[in-house]
Amino acid sequence: MISFFLFFRATNFEENIFMASYKKLLSILIIVLISHPLGMSALLIDGKPLTETAKSNVFPVPEEIINQTQTKLHNSLQRYHFNGTALIAVHGKIIFEEARGIANFNSKAPIHLESSFQLASASKPFTALSVMLLKERNLLQYDDTVKNYLPNFPYPNITIRHLLNHTSGLQNYMYLVDHYWVNDSSLSNQKMLNLIVSHNLPLNNFPGRRFEYSNTGYAILALLVEKITNRYFGDFLQTEIFDKLGMTHSFVYNRANLEQDTNQVLGYASQGRRARQYFHDANNEILGDKSVYSTVEDIFKFTKALNNYELVDKETLEEAYTKAILRNNRTVNYGFGWRFKKDGDHNYIFHNGAWHGFTSTITLEPDSDITLVLLNNTNASISTIKNDLLSIVNSELDSYLQ
Repeated sequence: MISFFLFFRATNFEENIFMASYKKLLSILIIVLISHPLGMSALLIDGKPLTETAKSNVFPVPEEIINQTQTKLHNSLQRYHFNGTALIAVHGKIIFEEARGIANFNSKAPIHLESSFQLASASKPFTALSVMLLKERNLLQYDDTVKNYLPNFPYPNITIRHLLNHTSGLQNYMYLVDHYWVNDSSLSNQKMLNLIVSHNLPLNNFPGRRFEYSNTGYAILALLVEKITNRYFGDFLQTEIFDKLGMTHSFVYNRANLEQDTNQVLGYASQGRRARQYFHDANNEILGDKSVYSTVEDIFKFTKALNNYELVDKETLEEAYTKAILRNNRTVNYGFGWRFKKDGDHNYIFHNGAWHGFTSTITLEPDSDITLVLLNNTNASISTIKNDLLSIVNSELDSYLQ
């Protein structure tokens, strides 16, 4: 409330002018307050609004267009005989979600939206995020050498950044596991590193010279997180990401737990009209490059939190979404756990996965705020299906999302 105290001498004429102006000003103020009862955002304290005016939550796409899009998306999945779960969100709102097919071809157990799938290489964004969290806590720097944290790591010139960007030159550890490991004995990331050391594997190229996709690099990153935090990598993911975001159907591979789970989604390779089941493989026990299990809804929680800077700050995330630079100053379409692709007017940030019948994708289109998640267990061509779904979404919704 503002009070005016005026002390002056005035003629009757001057007093009348003043009173008329005062009444007019008071009338305008009363009208404003009545018309805008929440207009306190105009009042500032130290330059900040006393209260925030609610933002518009109007969804930009008409309901009939969404319904039309949903029908086309459903028909596309049906045409591909898609076996799995799918989720598409626009502006933070799920516009399409579907579970279809069989989780276990012996029991005929159906797939549900709550069914957890092996993410395969789509696990890598979680590994990269774990390293980013440690960076923000000043527990590491990206250009530190790996040997600083893993003393028996035999490659002194490889940095954490090389591992994140797939420019380390490391050979694939799976060859050693397949040829020199007893399949029924328990395997860990440390044992995997010991296997590499004992066989004295040379690098494919000098670190930083070439982009060469490396599962080994991301398995080493998971081991590095374990050594720095003194925690099992699966426990780190559980407490630092899954539990914080309410990702209640997300976990890492555990053979005993999965074999006791009657609702487990199994991976299959298609052989004509038949499907061959994949069984336990010691490589499953290596974390970092794969072996996160999750659902489409849990992944949507993850991508929303990540891009709203709830997990790491903006500067950290922007670096993760930056192309790697090679020694010759050329860039590659990979950052920290994410790939990049431009398709027409659309720029995509994504990661696909394929392992033992499971195929997956986590795909983001930040300009239009589109999220697409596909999880499959029958070795489907996930890129083909993804591209078809994105084509439908873009053709139907582009004009509303500009």
